[in-house]
Amino acid sequence: MGRSALVAGRTKGKRVPVRWRTARSHGKGMGKSKYLVIYEWLSEQIRNKVYQPGDKIPNENELAAMFGVHRMTVRQAIDKLVNDHMLVRKRSKGTFLLSEKSPVLTRSLESITTYYDDIVSAGLEPHYRTIAAGIEFADAEVAAHLNIAVTQPVIFLYRLMLASGVPLVLERSILPTDLVPGFLEKKLDTVLYKVLHEDYGMRLLHSRQELGAVMPTESERKYLKIGDNCPCIWVESVVYTDTGRAVEFSRALHRGDKYRFRCAIGGYVYDKDGKAGQVPLAGVLVDPARNGGAGSGGKGGQAEG
Repeated sequence: MGRSALVAGRTKGKRVPVRWRTARSHGKGMGKSKYLVIYEWLSEQIRNKVYQPGDKIPNENELAAMFGVHRMTVRQAIDKLVNDHMLVRKRSKGTFLLSEKSPVLTRSLESITTYYDDIVSAGLEPHYRTIAAGIEFADAEVAAHLNIAVTQPVIFLYRLMLASGVPLVLERSILPTDLVPGFLEKKLDTVLYKVLHEDYGMRLLHSRQELGAVMPTESERKYLKIGDNCPCIWVESVVYTDTGRAVEFSRALHRGDKYRFRCAIGGYVYDKDGKAGQVPLAGVLVDPARNGGAGSGGKGGQAEG
């Protein structure tokens, strides 16, 4: 347990750290769910800086003995703190304090970025897990987005993005086969845009985005490890190279409890006589295909890799 001071007394032959002294009193007369009592006690220890980032917390057996509960009850409390991104499990080593507060990941809509960037910026460890990959034929929607013929072969890549072991994003990417020969032989559990740039010499110039809210399917909830009432944010994007070719069409599902989106908005649109909401001034970028040219909510410049 590292730096903790010890107090007199023993628990099953072990000396008891001072940070555990109040745990027994918390465990008596529990009026609420037992796992919540343990969760709140651990949260209080973290808030009071009894544990510092990198410290190992008591294991499940020790906490179960401290509170007089079953190990599964303790595991439920620890799972909640892991999902809050405050604790991280390390195989064969134990559970450690990752952060003193639950981080929220932020996506910028102002440039092409990756989930790797989001996760590292939050101080977490990124990981990609490939669920499925292969070749299929483009349907009408895919063909329209990628500007290819219907039934043309395309590569699909279905992946889960995790931060310090916690699943955050479920994404399906589709790429034209003629642009990425031999793609399925590459390492797929990595940053896609790095592969496109380094292995295929592509320069990704811009992307178009649409996003909205949705309740995930049962299968998606299982992958993301979320409950029935957790909404998600979907983002569809098309990424273009500097030659103007659409190289990727993707749909990503973000956990609504872990992600937020940020973008910069330009000035209000005026006409040449200074009246609001009419024809835009010269130099003001708008999307004429949406809302009669008065702005394009949900379109941006970022995408995934």
